[in-house]
Amino acid sequence: MPLKEKRSALRAIWRDKMHVEPRALQLLPAHVARSYEHIWQPAQLVMAELEVLPLGLLRLWQGSERGHVVFTHRPSGYQPGRQPWHDTTLESACYLSLTDLREDKRHAMRAVFNLLDHLLGSDAREGGPWLSDGAGSTPALRDVGTRFAKIYALGYGQAELGAETTHDYLAQTLWLYLRDPRQLNVLDPLVHRLYHNTLMNEGFWQGRSIPHRSRGSPQGG
Repeated sequence: MPLKEKRSALRAIWRDKMHVEPRALQLLPAHVARSYEHIWQPAQLVMAELEVLPLGLLRLWQGSERGHVVFTHRPSGYQPGRQPWHDTTLESACYLSLTDLREDKRHAMRAVFNLLDHLLGSDAREGGPWLSDGAGSTPALRDVGTRFAKIYALGYGQAELGAETTHDYLAQTLWLYLRDPRQLNVLDPLVHRLYHNTLMNEGFWQGRSIPHRSRGSPQGG
């Protein structure tokens, strides 16, 4: 799939779903703040990480009203539901620590993968299930979620990764798939194969209906 189309989808996600706390850089440890050339460089780093994702997955995220990313000095983590943001609200937001992006990118990106897990499971609706719970926002994704839950129940790789929940396991194994697929194939060949044939496979997404973004969804900056 042409990189140009991915970058177009990512620019739309950046425009509509990525936000920076105004004093984020000033509230960082000095050595971390100095490592950034400008306030939007953290978003550029995350965008570079997301370019490896299939276009169809990016378009599903782009088309949702939910699933925001907030760059902050506070700890990284994903928070489903309505989140206050200045004079409006964001629905289901991933908070990304600018310190983590420099010093523990794996931890930061796991928060992003939690967001995607919930988005794939129920369009990140408050109280809605996550893909790793065995759910899915489309019939094809429900099949993936069901298969993932069955694989998780077998127990492969959980102790090695320190994953205590299905949410943790998807986030950690997806990071490994993108960064060290050979290690994942040793730890859990079944989940490696599942990602390879479905979520991380452009062919899985081709011809599938992707919802369009509704008007009037929250904007930020």
